[in-house]
Amino acid sequence: MTFVYLNSRLIPAGAALVSVFDRGYAYGDAIFETCKIMSGRPVFFEEHFRRLALGLEAAGISGDLDCEGLKNQAVSLAEANSVREGRLRIQVSRGTPPAPGGPDPGKESSPTLLVTAQPFAYPEETYLQGISCLTVPFNRGYHASIKSTNLLGAILARKDARRRGAREVVFTGREGAMLEGSYSNIFFIHAGCLVTAGEGENILAGVTRAKLLKLAAKLGFEARFEALKLAALGPQETAAFLTGSVLGICPVRRIDHVALRRDDDLMPELSRRLAGLEEESIR
Repeated sequence: MTFVYLNSRLIPAGAALVSVFDRGYAYGDAIFETCKIMSGRPVFFEEHFRRLALGLEAAGISGDLDCEGLKNQAVSLAEANSVREGRLRIQVSRGTPPAPGGPDPGKESSPTLLVTAQPFAYPEETYLQGISCLTVPFNRGYHASIKSTNLLGAILARKDARRRGAREVVFTGREGAMLEGSYSNIFFIHAGCLVTAGEGENILAGVTRAKLLKLAAKLGFEARFEALKLAALGPQETAAFLTGSVLGICPVRRIDHVALRRDDDLMPELSRRLAGLEEESIR
């Protein structure tokens, strides 16, 4: 990564300095969005910007951001870093308070805006083989809808999953009800229905998830909003897939000890139509 935008200034990454008292660094007091870059342009940028703005409002972080101006920064940053296919990350912290004094935000401070862009792509075998997941009794809590940088729980869960041979975790809530992944949403094709946890279940509802629900409805698959339990999955009867802004749609081959079937009907069609929407969004 050669360049970044820091507070709307394009500068070399090595020269990007943030105060040690910045609340994003000190307390994870920051909101962020990650989106896919295709052909040097951010995918579904307006939707990501809208969620970023809602997160900032919910967190009480002042951020006078302009969608078109920020999008122009994203495009010029991708060009400066020679990123044709990759990921864009926008982070806004509460900034550095005038008199740092502990967890209390205190008086209003100027937010810190950081935009990064780097090449990235998941290996093709990820989609061909599917992902193995482990369930973890954890959820994002009351503020699940705010995409904040407080990710330690998710990081530790994924670290443990990797150690045990899985690529992703599935957070579970009451009595083992499966909610979402650490960086993804999860869907099941179960008993002839498309099933996913509802937004009232302490999940972070993704931009790709919303696109997929609309696409599935057009194909005649109305979603059932329910957090399924592992015991409800019939081995080789239920199919599942993860969704994410950079990940797209990726099959799940196993959750804990339960092997899942590969869906060769709905999932490929959704992937094809999602790719069409991505192309449309960058034109």
